[in-house]
Amino acid sequence: MQQKKFLSGLISIICVLFVFSCGNHGTSDPPGDKRFCIPDSLLKNVTFDTLRSGFVVSELSLSGKITFNEDKVSRIFPMVSGHVSDVRVSLGDYVEKGKILAVIESSDMANYYSEFKSSQAEVAIARKNLEVTASMRSSGVSSEKDYLVAQNEYQKALAAFKRINEVLKINGSSLSANDSTGSGYTIKAPISGFVVEKNVTAGMDLRPDANDNLFTISDLKELWASANVYETDISKIKIGSYAEVVAVSYPDKKYSGKVDRISNILDPETKSMSIKIRLDNKDFTLKPGMYARISIRLPEDKKMLSIKSNSIIYDDNNSYVLKYRGKCDVSIERISIFKSSNDLNYGECDSLREGDLLISRNGLFIFTALKGL
Repeated sequence: MQQKKFLSGLISIICVLFVFSCGNHGTSDPPGDKRFCIPDSLLKNVTFDTLRSGFVVSELSLSGKITFNEDKVSRIFPMVSGHVSDVRVSLGDYVEKGKILAVIESSDMANYYSEFKSSQAEVAIARKNLEVTASMRSSGVSSEKDYLVAQNEYQKALAAFKRINEVLKINGSSLSANDSTGSGYTIKAPISGFVVEKNVTAGMDLRPDANDNLFTISDLKELWASANVYETDISKIKIGSYAEVVAVSYPDKKYSGKVDRISNILDPETKSMSIKIRLDNKDFTLKPGMYARISIRLPEDKKMLSIKSNSIIYDDNNSYVLKYRGKCDVSIERISIFKSSNDLNYGECDSLREGDLLISRNGLFIFTALKGL
């Protein structure tokens, strides 16, 4: 039904053009009486855009890559050597902070445990000696000096016990009441996130001089888009500059972000500096390693009319817009385009002002009708 009304509107336009072109019995109306009104059926399918003005925005296009946000990444290294007895996570798993990732049987931990048990026994002996000395002092058998010496020995034994107990905690000891050797070393997740790197398997032996991290955990809710900027353009980019990122894997989806880091080191070979754009990735669609196209917006000092692309009609190498004041008061206005950026065009026109209504959809039919008057 709506399509029939739309076609009816087009027929009305053609009839209007025919009347104005053929005249009436060989006579023509004065130019001031020629007037075009948008048919109601067509007006229902027309959309409008309010004309704005703003500072001209240029764009710097870059090629880049999605990377980890280094502020949200934890690389886990073994603090002791030993034999990997159990690995409890796989690559890509989500883990909560404190979850056990792997268990290692370590001779280093066994030595710490032995020291822990010895220190525990020394504390018990020193406490008992202090109690006996205190009792003897109250009975007059022992002197005050003997009591102070016993008290000092107890404090020293207690301090040594606390130290080795803290060492066990730092090293992730799996010390339990039934553990007779204390050789268990548990690796726990320091943060919540995804296991994005895993370099360990059950049965593997870890050497004391190993420098590789066993796991990397990252919170992928926030990532970086990294790109290199040539030194000729680096002065145009500031911390906080607005950017749009399109991943090659998702060409129809735009991610908005701001420049978060600008390197202070110039690559001597490429003559470029690295920038990083912080991106929100709550849906986890972006993955580190993806390639992306990056557009940095560069505002300029010049202020001009800002016109959306769907409001512009191109004809005979010129650009026009339709200024709407009423269904029977539409005019064609020629504009000079200064610069285009994304869906916006910056231009000048003496007869246009900020706040004017422009026809932005189905304007070509109206343009053709007005041009034929």
